[in-house]
Amino acid sequence: MSKEKNSYDGSISSSYKNKELLKGALVLGIITTFIISIAIAGAFLAWWIIPIEWMYLMTIIVYSVFGAIILIVYIYNSAYVRNFTYKISENHIIIKHGVFTKIVATIPYSRIQNINIVNGVFDRMFKTFTVKIETAGSTAAAASAQRGNIKPEGYIPGLKDPYIIEKKITEMMTKLSTVPSGLEDKIFKPEELAFDNFISYILSKMREGEKLKTSITKLREKANLSAANLAEKVGVPLQTINYLAEGRYNPSLALAYKIAEVLNCKIEDLFKLV
Repeated sequence: MSKEKNSYDGSISSSYKNKELLKGALVLGIITTFIISIAIAGAFLAWWIIPIEWMYLMTIIVYSVFGAIILIVYIYNSAYVRNFTYKISENHIIIKHGVFTKIVATIPYSRIQNINIVNGVFDRMFKTFTVKIETAGSTAAAASAQRGNIKPEGYIPGLKDPYIIEKKITEMMTKLSTVPSGLEDKIFKPEELAFDNFISYILSKMREGEKLKTSITKLREKANLSAANLAEKVGVPLQTINYLAEGRYNPSLALAYKIAEVLNCKIEDLFKLV
């Protein structure tokens, strides 16, 4: 558990490397057995051409290569386990991994669509689970799909108790979806505009691919706040505020509430769908 309040740090189990080693050994074992079988069959057919000593030598070479590959796989997966960490904070999930290329994935809760817990055949053998966090609007996920990589942006393998992560993420998402107090008289004016109708309108427009036109920059400057100050006050990265100001990111309702509260305005003053 992290020392930071309301956050959770974790890493993956060392059983993950054993699972991957077994999977790799089975694949290589099948390939090696096939090669040796072909070699033996060839020896019987051409024993008068290829000396039997050469066949023994070929067998030793094949098994030596097999052993070397298994060792490399073990070393690689050991490094992968050491480098894999994740953090569930109040505003987003941070996943760090990679051996040769270091990758840091930051996932805001507003982009999370689904959490899947997978327990495959090899997982059950080593009593581990894989958590797949499916997200929307991720350029990284789209790029992975184009490369044929089916792993989601939020991919955490080798977990002994995945339900802790699911519970923590659900708690954070529930917390962010709560309407901050003190905004009831600043949102949805005139009052005859019903809350549920407003939500339905926003969601329908977002599904149609329409973008937000924002007045964040104007209102922020009027309040004598820098983008960094605003980001700090509402608890999001500076990049999120910049994306919102440029109309490149659709905020969650909770984030819109927080920005309206800090800038002392109504949500309809901040965002317009175009």
